[in-house]
Amino acid sequence: MRGASFVWALVLMVGLGAACSNAPAPSAPPPAPPAAPPPPAPTPDAAAKPKMVANPDGLSLADRIAKRQAAEKKLAAELAGEEQKRLLAYDKGKLPLHKEVFAAIKKYRVAYAKAKTKEAVEKIRVGQQKAIEATGKKMATIDPKGGNSNVVTDYDVMLNAIANDYPDALELSFAGDKKPLDEQTAELDKRTKKIEDWLAELKAAKK
Repeated sequence: MRGASFVWALVLMVGLGAACSNAPAPSAPPPAPPAAPPPPAPTPDAAAKPKMVANPDGLSLADRIAKRQAAEKKLAAELAGEEQKRLLAYDKGKLPLHKEVFAAIKKYRVAYAKAKTKEAVEKIRVGQQKAIEATGKKMATIDPKGGNSNVVTDYDVMLNAIANDYPDALELSFAGDKKPLDEQTAELDKRTKKIEDWLAELKAAKK
C-alpha cells in the first residue's frame, strides 16, 4: 500500500512538472513611448512685434535729420572760427617774416617776365637758385613744427614752382605749348591772392 502511494505521488509530480513546462512564457513589457519632440522655435513672423513709440520731441524723421544737420553745421562753423583765431594769433607774431618771404617770391616770379627765349629763362633760373634756397630757409623759420601758419605751405609751393615748373612751362610756351604755362600761372595767381588777403587780415587783426 505504501508502495502504491509512492508511485501515485511520483506520477502526480511528473504531471505537474509537464504542466508547468507547457505553460506560456510571460510576455515582455511594452516598449516605452518615444519622447515628445521639443516645440518648434518661433519664426520671425510669430515673434512679438515691438510697439511703436511716439517721438518724445514730436518731430518727424525729416525734421530730426534737418535739426541734426543744422547742429553739425553750427559746430563745424564754431571749430573753424576757433582755428581761424589760432592761425591769426600765430601768424600775427611772424608778420615781418611773412612780408619778407612773400616779397622775395613775387620778385623771383617777375624776373621771368622779360625772358623771351629758352636761354634767357635758363639764365634767370640759374641766377635765382641760391636766392630761392635762402628764402626757403627763412620761410622754414616761420613755422618750424608745421600746422601753425595759414600760408607757409603756399610759400613752399610757389618757391618750388618758380624754381622748376614755372620756367619749364615758360620754355614750352616758346615752342607753342601754352597749356602748362596757363596752368602754372593760374595756380600761382590763386596762391598769391590767398596770401595777399591773409596778410591784409593779419595787419588789421588786433594783438
